[in-house]
Amino acid sequence: MDSALAHELKSYDTTHPNRGIALVINITKNRAGSEKDLEAVVAVLRALKFDVRTFIDKTTHEIRAALGKVAREDHTYNDCLLMVVMAHGTKDTIKLTNRDLCINELWVDFVGNECPSLIGKPKLVFIQSCRGDKHDYGATTIKADSMPVPVDPVRVVIPMYADLLVMYSSYERYVSYRCEKEGTWFIQSLCQVLRANIAKVELLAMLTHVSYLVANRSAQMETGFAKQIPTIHSMLTKAFYFAPK
Repeated sequence: MDSALAHELKSYDTTHPNRGIALVINITKNRAGSEKDLEAVVAVLRALKFDVRTFIDKTTHEIRAALGKVAREDHTYNDCLLMVVMAHGTKDTIKLTNRDLCINELWVDFVGNECPSLIGKPKLVFIQSCRGDKHDYGATTIKADSMPVPVDPVRVVIPMYADLLVMYSSYERYVSYRCEKEGTWFIQSLCQVLRANIAKVELLAMLTHVSYLVANRSAQMETGFAKQIPTIHSMLTKAFYFAPK
C-alpha cells in the first residue's frame, strides 16, 4: 500500500445544492424544558440550511412511517441526512407516546442499499435520552490518551453501516441530565458548538468539544456531584464540514 495514500484523509462531498433533510423528533411528556431544546435545535439547523422537519409527540407507528417516507425521497442533491431525537429512553430504546422504539430503527431505512441516494453520504444521528438509571459521580484523576485511526483504502463495495454516526447524550446505562429552565446539557452544548463553528471545524472535532462541555457540567445530588459524558459511535470514513450554502 502506498504510504501517502494510507495517511490521506479525504473529505465528504459538500458541493451539492442542498445541505439535506434534518428530522427532529421530540417527546415532551414528563420532559419539562424540552421546548428549550427544540427551539435551539430548529434554529441552529435552519441556520445550517437544513430542510428541518419536526415530529412532536408522535406514536411509534407515525415515526416509522415518517422515517420510511424520508428514506424513499431522492437525496441526490443533498450533502447528508441529520436526525435529532429527544425523549426518555433505555439502553436500546426510546420512549414514544404509545410504546418504545428500538434505537436502531431510527437509521435502518437509511443505511446500505435501503436508501440508494444516501450511499456514501453522512447519516448523522444525535440522541438525547437516558440510557439507564446509573449516575456518574466522576473520578479522582483524569488521564487523557489518543490513538491514531487508520484509514482504509477506497473500495468499490461500501460496508452497510459506513458513513453513519450516532452520538448519544450519555454513556451506556447512565442517565442524561435536563434543566427545566435551560434544556438538556447535551442538546444545549451541541447547539452552542454548531452555532460557533459553522464551516470552520471538522465534525468530529466539534463533537469532541461538545463532549468536553457536557463533561465539565455537574449536578448536585444527595450522594455527591453527578457528571455526564456523551458517547460517539462513528462509522464515518471521511472528514465532514458544514460548508457554506
